[in-house]
Amino acid sequence: MTGAASGIGRATVQRFAAEGAQVVALDVREPDTPAGGLAIACDVADAAGVERAVARAKERFGALHVLAHFAGITRDALASKMTLEQWDAVIRVNLTGTFIVAQAVAHAMEDGGAIVLTSSRSYLGNIGQANYAASKGGVVSLTRTLALELGKRGIRVNALAPGFIETPMTDAIPDRVREKAAASIPLGRIGQPEEVAAVTLFLASDDASYITGQTLMIDGGRTIGLASA
Repeated sequence: MTGAASGIGRATVQRFAAEGAQVVALDVREPDTPAGGLAIACDVADAAGVERAVARAKERFGALHVLAHFAGITRDALASKMTLEQWDAVIRVNLTGTFIVAQAVAHAMEDGGAIVLTSSRSYLGNIGQANYAASKGGVVSLTRTLALELGKRGIRVNALAPGFIETPMTDAIPDRVREKAAASIPLGRIGQPEEVAAVTLFLASDDASYITGQTLMIDGGRTIGLASA
């Protein structure tokens, strides 16, 4: 599980561990070690580092059954002012990193499995996030393609598209912007990491055994329209 040190990734590590899973937690800074699990510091865009982490996980537990991938960054700016460095940094982690991790884990999976990647509601378009939206749109396309390629091996591939979720990444947003965003959501509130963790658990489980290639919005209904004032 990547992006495991905070936010949605951390909540998902805790949920899977509580369900009895043997969890390998990865983050660019070493996360807390899950009970009975393994923690590894790893840059998801470093292919050699990811290969080493996957090898350690397989050596420790013998087989890999689930990948839940949450690692991601933002470098927001209007497209007219965005630097190439800001663009490259986000694409490197959010899209290239997703491909690297998914490829490495798929190679290591033997008798089927489940891969859950993370897109974002922002892939539909979001002012100030040309790099982030493009990277997350790429994750949607990658998810669909991997589902086609890996289905015959019994590997299901799906993606999450969270909306406004309470995480360290959103903590810096000014209160007035948060309040306005919450008011526009049909459910009238910001989502919690644990709610995304629960959906991840479902998609990784046998209860979702006939679901693949899908991107599931977890946004309190925001995608269907604005809440009335």
